[in-house]
Amino acid sequence: MYTLYWSAGSASVAPHLVLAEIGGKAAFKRIDMAKNEHKSAKYLKINPHGRLPALADGRKILLESAGICMYLADRHPKAKLAPKPNDPARGAFNQWMLYLSNTLQPAYLRYYYPDRITGEATGTAGVQAKAKEELDAIYRHIDRHLAKRGPFLLGGQPSAADYYLLMLSCWQDPVPELYKRFPKVKRLADALRKRPAVRKVLAENGLA
Repeated sequence: MYTLYWSAGSASVAPHLVLAEIGGKAAFKRIDMAKNEHKSAKYLKINPHGRLPALADGRKILLESAGICMYLADRHPKAKLAPKPNDPARGAFNQWMLYLSNTLQPAYLRYYYPDRITGEATGTAGVQAKAKEELDAIYRHIDRHLAKRGPFLLGGQPSAADYYLLMLSCWQDPVPELYKRFPKVKRLADALRKRPAVRKVLAENGLA
């Protein structure tokens, strides 16, 4: 049985969604970041970086949201959340998972945590402004792709990458009116939100 260590609205949302979709047996351990539980000695034994999420699979601990999603998708092929390793579509799946986690998500982090980029108090506003520009350009790229090859990132079948994009698209503070400005991203999000398991997880994360 899996155990997901999660915090509402954090990067744990994507693996939370994937676990719900595969229907696997799982326990959910909520970590209250407002109370700094992610920095407690107990949790640091699970993830020395003090970040969420973490997934326990027996004695094995996996970190990093995208990596956990890919691991779960491969472990549960019947859910069809990732092309098989020998499927030609696997390359595109890997590309989108890495693009979302290595390009889109870091732009969000620069907006929410500008102090990690500059030590100058007067510099944080500039970091945030640049992050907003990057987010706009990234979402325009994704929206164009979905317009040509959607409704999902790999075409007609949703994958774990779409659940990852759904999570990120819920973070709208630096991208006001995201769904209005990027209608194909909204179409993807709306399609996934029709699934009962998705609605349940989003509600638990305060994102319904």
